[in-house]
Amino acid sequence: MKLKKSQQIDHLYDVSKEIRGRFLDQAIPIEMLIDDIISWHFCPEDTRQSLFFSLVSPKLTFSNKIKILETILQIYYPDLVKKHQNLIKEINKIRDFRNRIAHSLLDASDEFLEKGYNDRIRLVFYRNGEKKHQVITMDNIKKTG
Repeated sequence: MKLKKSQQIDHLYDVSKEIRGRFLDQAIPIEMLIDDIISWHFCPEDTRQSLFFSLVSPKLTFSNKIKILETILQIYYPDLVKKHQNLIKEINKIRDFRNRIAHSLLDASDEFLEKGYNDRIRLVFYRNGEKKHQVITMDNIKKTG
């Protein structure tokens, strides 16, 4: 039985909430861990860390936090940088995907809806002046958890 278009769109939004929500829930602790490392580095006392979390951290983008972490690691922990050479690159991949999940348009076009998928979404975004699409399935998200 074929669903009405409004039902298809409702289902698509439900799948989107599940996929996007799961990934964002998994990405938040990574950003919080970076916050913890930065705060511990600059404010080893608990009372100052609380002030950092309330005054400084909310004003920094995830990208800025990664840059600060990278600088701290390069200056104070070069052995860790050497041992984990791709760490910042991998964190930036997570950030890029998180931003795509959070800021891309959900494709609810007739062309996509006609395929009748119930386990995936397709995001619409632009890169280098070109319109792009990315399909994300429930299995993709389960593999990240």
